[in-house]
Amino acid sequence: MNLMSDFKSNYRKLEEFVSVLVVIFSGFMIVSLFKINNFWTFASLDEMLWHFRSRIFWDKMAVLDFSGLIQSAQPGITVYWFTGFLMKFIDFDFCDVQRRITEAQANGLDFNEVTNANNLETYRVYETISFAFNVPLFILMVIFFISFYYLLRKLKFNQVISIFSLFFLSTSICLHYWITPSDKMLNIFLTLSLLTILVHLSTRKDKKYLALSAVFGSLAVLSKLSGLFIVPFLVLLFIYYRWPLNKKKIIIIIKSLFLWLLIFILISIIFLPTIITNPSEVLALFSNSNHIFEQNHNISNYTNKVVFNYTKLLSLAVMGYMTQVSFLSFLSFLFLKLNKKYRSVFDTLPKKHINAIIAYMILFVFMVVVVSKNHEIRFMSPVFVIINIISAIGLYGAVEVLLSKTKIAEKFKPLFYISIYFIAIIFQTLYIISSGFLIKEIF
Repeated sequence: MNLMSDFKSNYRKLEEFVSVLVVIFSGFMIVSLFKINNFWTFASLDEMLWHFRSRIFWDKMAVLDFSGLIQSAQPGITVYWFTGFLMKFIDFDFCDVQRRITEAQANGLDFNEVTNANNLETYRVYETISFAFNVPLFILMVIFFISFYYLLRKLKFNQVISIFSLFFLSTSICLHYWITPSDKMLNIFLTLSLLTILVHLSTRKDKKYLALSAVFGSLAVLSKLSGLFIVPFLVLLFIYYRWPLNKKKIIIIIKSLFLWLLIFILISIIFLPTIITNPSEVLALFSNSNHIFEQNHNISNYTNKVVFNYTKLLSLAVMGYMTQVSFLSFLSFLFLKLNKKYRSVFDTLPKKHINAIIAYMILFVFMVVVVSKNHEIRFMSPVFVIINIISAIGLYGAVEVLLSKTKIAEKFKPLFYISIYFIAIIFQTLYIISSGFLIKEIF
């Protein structure tokens, strides 16, 4: 009897894993259609510049020279570690990259803008190294998608929500295109840091996920300094999940935060030894960075950059995103959540986790819009990743309300959700093929 139950359990797990892989790779295929209208944007923004930086990074690491590893204010260290190592194994004259930078600067041009001109000729020049650069990134993203789904299941989100969250994420143009490699790394590691700490807070006894959150948090910050957002947000999460507080709970929170910070610092040192060998370079990174805090708010400049950009985003969203299933699903979540009549459809879902995810989105947007110097929508990309969970919850809620009204038999529910999934594929495909103009307008 035990053998039979174990076999059924393992078979269900295998079936679920295969379903996850099907969703991931169907997502990749759908997103690849974006290249039909936007072939040259396959090379994401300043990708070519990161090729050059990666070669310098690995040359220095090979001789244990830890000075000068920070080559950008982002600082993008994880890009060098996870995607840049293949630069050592391809035949390409990187001196040509240096020459182009020198010529561009001598002519008063910004090399970053020259290489990001989104023209086919520029892409062809870098096509070989672009492929080598993106292979490890593709593998990392597959691992991320699988982990994303696994963590949602650990957080007690049902299979429908987890599958649709994964589908929306894997078909997100935001994660695949038009963001820098360092943005991609930030999206991956910041999301994993958030989800793993939520798993820890829901189990409380399992320190493994606390440690993993610290590791991912460190990698997020090494990708981009805006990843530091996770540190104060972590404090808020501990307070929220332990509320109401007492002396014993406060001591537990302090111990957990200390362990998290200790692991965070150790991982940061391992991946960036410059922290120990050349601390002045790290201090210069924070003092010179314009990615975190706005020093002097200029009201006119702030209004032009923020109010105008987000007004344009809203109008474009109404015109273009109304055809996107994930956006419509997000709207359905808002409608159901604010409507007393239908709010109960979410009663069986993990309420605290949903509230934590919503708080994460709101506070991160607040940081970009109000606190940060860079108010561009691109810097909100971690929110565009995590919002897929809320969209999936909205879709689930809408379907459950519909099913309750049509009184479809319970045994037909899986078939109905499969039909919804295929409809979502069709709409996402149409949206992605026709969305090039919208992306270019916003970004």
